[in-house]
Amino acid sequence: MSRFDLRDISQRLTASRDTEAVVSEFLGYLQSVRPDWRAALAFYEVSRDALVNVYYRNGERLVRQDATVPVDRLPARLVRKFFHPSAFSNAEERRSLLSSFFHGSPSYEPDPSEAPSLQALTPRAGWQSCVCLPLTDQDDLIGMLVLVSDKRGAFPRKTVDGLIPLKSIAALALAQHLYRAARREGASGSESTPTVAADFQDKIRRLNAETAELTEENRDKDRQLQALSQEIELLDKKSDRYKQELAQVKHQLYALEEQSSAATEHLHEAFAQIAQARDRVTELQRTVSFLKEVFEMLSEEHEGSDFSRTLVAWFCEHFQVDRCSLMLLDDSREALRISAHRGIDPSIASSVKVRVGQGIAGWVAHHRKPLFVRVKNEHSEVRHTNQDTYNSDSFISVPLIHNNRLGGVLNLSNKRSGEPFDELDLDRALLAGAVLALTLGGREMVRAATRG
Repeated sequence: MSRFDLRDISQRLTASRDTEAVVSEFLGYLQSVRPDWRAALAFYEVSRDALVNVYYRNGERLVRQDATVPVDRLPARLVRKFFHPSAFSNAEERRSLLSSFFHGSPSYEPDPSEAPSLQALTPRAGWQSCVCLPLTDQDDLIGMLVLVSDKRGAFPRKTVDGLIPLKSIAALALAQHLYRAARREGASGSESTPTVAADFQDKIRRLNAETAELTEENRDKDRQLQALSQEIELLDKKSDRYKQELAQVKHQLYALEEQSSAATEHLHEAFAQIAQARDRVTELQRTVSFLKEVFEMLSEEHEGSDFSRTLVAWFCEHFQVDRCSLMLLDDSREALRISAHRGIDPSIASSVKVRVGQGIAGWVAHHRKPLFVRVKNEHSEVRHTNQDTYNSDSFISVPLIHNNRLGGVLNLSNKRSGEPFDELDLDRALLAGAVLALTLGGREMVRAATRG
């Protein structure tokens, strides 16, 4: 789900009076969402094959740099990705086909070594994270958005995916303003050097011509206007009645243009809602597949002594964590001991004993509630003990309960990606814990029946 308010930014850009107002609103919105971000936008001029007119915000003021950065001076991989797919780079800069496959997203994250090539396009030097995104309308490139941050890993994949519909709205608003500016220049007889607006005049006409139901209505009105103009020329151009009819037709055409803008906004909103629904369905399918894999793994035959270690190893691989432990109640049912683990020193694991109610695992066992911590300062009422086996800022701990009887605690920490756990991880951990508790409880019942 996108963290950006698409309706808000669409209204801001629609209300902007000209191209620079659109750029100012767009860059200001990005920096207000994340204070550590700094954004710049450079327009692409086809005739010179260069990025020109670099804009960035200095406080509340929009700053324009009349820079010209030829495309062939940019990093070779960026040129191939956004400008010229057939361009080649030096042999030492080439990457494998597999690497290109995994970096095929509609964005480009430059290496730190490429910072000098992008210096004229970045709003701040000495950045730790950077991402470049093209602003396109249909098949034409309008410009390039460059975002930098002083924080490492500031642009993960989910964040970049959320920027795509946002930049699409900005690209459409820029294209419309550029086209309108070109029409005004043509009406005043200006014969100045072609600008970016002229480059996109034909493209915007095609966009208006393809607007769903309004296309046929616009054509009908054009034919009526032409017929009316011919009648006025033949009869009497100064007739008040014909002037009123002409004004009425113009008013109707203006109303149709307003309807076209509203329809475009509704289409973008629908696109955002469809993307959100598709993300939810995808996550649900992944969860169902995960649960299916859990049942398939538990249905296989396992040695009794290796069963717990097999479960822990399986959880580590499927949750992509470096540390996992399965703690079970001892015979006194007053303390937890580690039955199986991964990522813990064996000499420490064998001596760990956590009383119910103490530490992380003890709190989960006592309250029979899962504990989900994204960052270190959450759940300050739960304190670590010297026997706790957690050493990461984010972790998940779930109780194992079968027939209202506590069997133990499952602990997950240290994601390999370095990112904190999310709600999807918690849901899967709860499902896996419930199935695991059911399996352990069933084994306990079999052992009790055998002893009897």
